[in-house]
Amino acid sequence: MINNRICILGTGAWATALGSRLSLNGNTVFLWGIDNNEVNDINSGYNKKYFGNTKFSSSLSATTDLKTAIGDSKYIIFAIPSTALDSVLDKVKEFLSDKKSQVILINVVKGIDAETSQILSNKIKSKLGSHYYSRLVTLCGPSFATEVFEEKPTVINGTGKNLKIVKQVCELFNSDVFKVIPINDIVGLQVFSSLKNLLAIAVGLSQAEYTSVNTMSAILTMGIEEIQKIACKMKAKKWTIMSFCGIGDIFLTCSSTQSRNYSFGQDLLKKGVEKTIKENKKTVEGFEVYKTAKNIITKYNINAPIFSSIIEVLEGKLDPKEFSKKCLELFWNQKINK
Repeated sequence: MINNRICILGTGAWATALGSRLSLNGNTVFLWGIDNNEVNDINSGYNKKYFGNTKFSSSLSATTDLKTAIGDSKYIIFAIPSTALDSVLDKVKEFLSDKKSQVILINVVKGIDAETSQILSNKIKSKLGSHYYSRLVTLCGPSFATEVFEEKPTVINGTGKNLKIVKQVCELFNSDVFKVIPINDIVGLQVFSSLKNLLAIAVGLSQAEYTSVNTMSAILTMGIEEIQKIACKMKAKKWTIMSFCGIGDIFLTCSSTQSRNYSFGQDLLKKGVEKTIKENKKTVEGFEVYKTAKNIITKYNINAPIFSSIIEVLEGKLDPKEFSKKCLELFWNQKINK
């Protein structure tokens, strides 16, 4: 097993879980963060903010100095909130000029750019150039960070422009409990990974009122159809919906209270929009992406009533208590499938 030097940008749950997996695979892992307390915690063998008093199974190092973190790393992983990607790309760019022939970039940030409605791999391309885009691999799939950290069996997908590099990254992560499977759909993987979070908010909201698997299944069915419409308009491949990054990730995010987006949706009914946003301390990707989803639906003139309704809730235009009632009306108006 080759010992690679790997830099992970981020010290959150996902960054730490992936760092632990890569370290267990025999690599030397450095995490970069801006929170001194988290950095010190990681250097002492813990990330108590996300994993309590569970000690790392292998050694991780962390620093607030970006130059030190990147060092002579062969791989650089972006594992930060999507809202921080712009500023972090600008910082990282300064340290990449002498690494054009070897460094491989890995993106695990989820989202679609709010201003341009472009997938994040294209944002990385616009910031760092075509050379690094050709050496970029994006990972996504059904994976709660806590379960990856606990070494529960997990399967996700990886995609990128260069299939050889994609396979290389897959092998970097693969173990007897963690598997990355290559997929040839850069757009689809990222669109599904983003929009499923907004659907999870819708499902969580409905479950707070009905606590019904029947209702959840109905909303999921219609919501998945809407995601597929949006993805195809953005040039995703139709079959990607049946992959781990498609239906697998949608099911995970829309069916468990471990999902921040699902829990956020439940809180919308219990506490209202304003209070839920104010009290929420963790990143909720679905809330971050709703404006982007609205722009895409409008741009392509897509009929997406479930998405349009949850967007109205998040904009304060529809009372959360009226959301499920509106969904019921949509169910009753469904026509026979041809």
